[in-house]
Amino acid sequence: MTSKGILHIIKQGARPSGRVLTVALAVLVLLAGLTLGAQTITLLHANDSHSHLDLWGPKAANLEGTLGGIARVATVIGETKAADPNVLVLHAGDVFHGDLFFNAYFGVPELQLLQQIGFDAMAVGNHEFDFGPAVLANSLSTAYGSSTLPLLSANLDMTGYPALETWIKPSIMKNVGGVEVGIFGMTVPNVPTSQPSPVVILGGDDPSVIMTIAGTQAAMLRAQGAQVVIMLSHLGYTYDQAVAQNVPGIDLIVGGHDHYVFDQPHAFTNPGGGQTYIVQAGKFYQYVGKMRFTYTGSGITVDDYQLISLDDTIPVALDVATVVDQLKAGIVQKYGDVYQTVLATAAADITTTYDSSKKRRDTAMGDLITDAMRNKTGTDIAVTPNGLISEGLCQGPIVGDDVFKPVSYGYDRATGLGFKIATFKITGANLRAGIEAGLANLPYTEDAFLQASGLTYSYDMRNAPLHRLKADSVHVHGNPVRNNKTYTVTANEGVVALLPLFGIQVTDIQMLPDLEYTVLKDYIQAKGTVKPRAKTRIKDVAAGK
Repeated sequence: MTSKGILHIIKQGARPSGRVLTVALAVLVLLAGLTLGAQTITLLHANDSHSHLDLWGPKAANLEGTLGGIARVATVIGETKAADPNVLVLHAGDVFHGDLFFNAYFGVPELQLLQQIGFDAMAVGNHEFDFGPAVLANSLSTAYGSSTLPLLSANLDMTGYPALETWIKPSIMKNVGGVEVGIFGMTVPNVPTSQPSPVVILGGDDPSVIMTIAGTQAAMLRAQGAQVVIMLSHLGYTYDQAVAQNVPGIDLIVGGHDHYVFDQPHAFTNPGGGQTYIVQAGKFYQYVGKMRFTYTGSGITVDDYQLISLDDTIPVALDVATVVDQLKAGIVQKYGDVYQTVLATAAADITTTYDSSKKRRDTAMGDLITDAMRNKTGTDIAVTPNGLISEGLCQGPIVGDDVFKPVSYGYDRATGLGFKIATFKITGANLRAGIEAGLANLPYTEDAFLQASGLTYSYDMRNAPLHRLKADSVHVHGNPVRNNKTYTVTANEGVVALLPLFGIQVTDIQMLPDLEYTVLKDYIQAKGTVKPRAKTRIKDVAAGK
């Protein structure tokens, strides 16, 4: 569903609040403002940290990364609280999955550190459910007992797993410098890799449900005395923008899920006539957003905004860095020397992105992963969706930790690593259908968009979903794909599990003992130097060059 589609539904009568609610909210805001003069609040925010507790990115001479790190986040929070009297610190979700810190400790240290270094609340991200609600509950119980950092999501139906209600609430009220701030959380629905059942993430079948829940939460918090209302959102920008434009009573949306980097807040006029601001701060603790806003009694005004880059100019908080080093020692004990043994060198950044001004749509990291799998098995093709590629490789030396991060999905009980690989057979007709299904939700989500080795195809984004693939463009090793011919495929076991959800039929599935991580590591190590491939495998014919 596109943002235009969401807006169309709302305009057709699904808007959760009409003129009466809009006026009522305006009155509540006015009455609340009479009790307090202007007050300035400093908001710090992060999102989508994905267990990246350590420094990462391009390496220094000692093979340590040069970006991010939760120890630098702690420094920013500590220095800000020392300088500013009224500070609010929020995390917009997704601490699970993405680094060996998660596979070794299941998110417990990060959850504890977030509370210890001063975060006030966190949204529940979709990746918090990657391994089901029982794993999430166990991590929260281990991290917090019953004394928790507030985890927020108003669109979770936890009836089927009520134990999570110990830690997850729809909203909280927090007094910041005398200002009553109401904060409610939201979680993105319908992400294929997320496994929330029997918890239900509301809004997947009808986007207007998201608007209704957001409107109800804003109205409830205003009625409880909230003078400022914040939506702590792990919905993604498409939903956030629709909420900002169509739901009254929300001052700020602190966003996540997309990994977008906004240098400045995005402002939208809401139905009450005021401004709703959206912020988002990338991923992996590379940035912390810092907004100073003033509550005046009739809403807020943004005084300034800064996206703080957590690079070498930010010192680490030594106590937190010590904890991270201890956790790394445990990882080395379990997985071997994944930090100091150089396996190969990247001649340039191996990225997960493409240049949208050009036709090419395969990515350097997608090419590398699928080439590695096909090299291992010798099948006709290998595929992996963008949604199962976590990140790329930075230019310079490559160590085991770098190799794991791009293929960090899944959990293998025997090794504590990620997915194994598998082979299967597929007809040309089903191969075309699988590619088409992967194109259906572009450009709003690329989770199912297939990267490939041994396979080339073109599509046209000007066409409607499920009619985008150029049928005569699908080739295997330069030969046109025939509908009734059978082809052999390599993919990770996560892809195999998802095939039925997309109605794609395959045969002769063979689960192999090889880990995707090991296959990629061996391939990279054998190459010695990894370079981005220049050959175009996937094209959007509607793009520029």
